[in-house]
Amino acid sequence: MALVKYAHTCAKNTSGASAVFIAEIANATAITVTSGEISAITGTTPFKEIDVEQDSIKWDENVEAVGKSNVKVTQALEFKIAKPTKTSATLIQSLMDGSPCGFLAIVTDGNGQNWLVGYNTVDGKNRPLRLTGAPRSTGTSPSDEAGQLITPTFGSEGSGISIPFDTTLNGAINAGTSTIIDWNA
Repeated sequence: MALVKYAHTCAKNTSGASAVFIAEIANATAITVTSGEISAITGTTPFKEIDVEQDSIKWDENVEAVGKSNVKVTQALEFKIAKPTKTSATLIQSLMDGSPCGFLAIVTDGNGQNWLVGYNTVDGKNRPLRLTGAPRSTGTSPSDEAGQLITPTFGSEGSGISIPFDTTLNGAINAGTSTIIDWNA
């Protein structure tokens, strides 16, 4: 790819993330990229909506030089869920069970743009996200803000960056009407 120019857009830039959806890699049977954006994902309603604690989603993408002529891209995703229950234990067990094959995630950033994480145009679905941990702590007292939270964390290392969704699919995800997501009632 040839070097491209970049023009700054004078617009609000909001940090953080507001939503996360996770799919087992095998459930996304085909991913279509058109003009550098995700325009379709087919499969058996691959993504599951995960209700997380407000302001607890963090997604990091780091491009790092490896020698003079190579790069690696690491992805890290974490969020918090509360409180420990049978339902949250079932979620964690399903993440443990699905981790050997891997996951894809949709992350909605603070600007309302949805990104597909765990897939890129270089590696395809060959370097998905995998569960790296899910620590849980009771906390030390009733005033311990971090008490009774579970923090699933995911990571991957690959050769390409995450891809944004196109305007149509991005709008459907933000409106809660996309058919690629199994929405909570």
